[in-house]
Amino acid sequence: MLASEIRTPDRILQKALELFSTKGYDATPVREICEAAGVTKPTLYHFYGSKEGVYRALVEGTLEEYRQGVREAVQAGGDLAACLKRVARGHFEYTRERRQLVRFLLGLIHNPPSSAPATDFHRFYRDVVGEVARLVEEGVAEGQLAPGPTEVRMLVYMGAIGEALHGYLLLGRPDLTPELADTLVETVLEGWGAASQGRKPTT
Repeated sequence: MLASEIRTPDRILQKALELFSTKGYDATPVREICEAAGVTKPTLYHFYGSKEGVYRALVEGTLEEYRQGVREAVQAGGDLAACLKRVARGHFEYTRERRQLVRFLLGLIHNPPSSAPATDFHRFYRDVVGEVARLVEEGVAEGQLAPGPTEVRMLVYMGAIGEALHGYLLLGRPDLTPELADTLVETVLEGWGAASQGRKPTT
């Protein structure tokens, strides 16, 4: 899509992302965002109110979109394995299509700009993990999965997805294909089943 074909609000966010990613939020003035997006300051203020408004739309809008994607994947129906595969595929697809944006968000989590508005990443993480945790617990209740510690299972599942995403963002591998997502889930489920069946009672 040509830059001229992108809606003005989206173009502002796109150029702000590029500048925030390279220069940082603190060092990026509104003037540079406007010049890069080919808009005037009044236009930016009309859509977002301020640089902080641009930042919030970019970051919080993305988190909400991501959260909604996970929710839809969980609620789409099917057995536990199918739902977990949809969630993993969604993570992979989003990262492939928005590589710069995901890298930017991860950078904010580890090193938030000093003057940027605070973002509740803790709530975002709890919401996403909570959706998947409820799905797993329902699978246990329905007999699809042997009982086991949900919190540990979330560490394994989300950790496996996160490791794949970090590898892709840092090294360009693994390739985040649907097949990899499915294999990851199948391997995790196999491990959960084996761990549950093989665990010995403690004394």
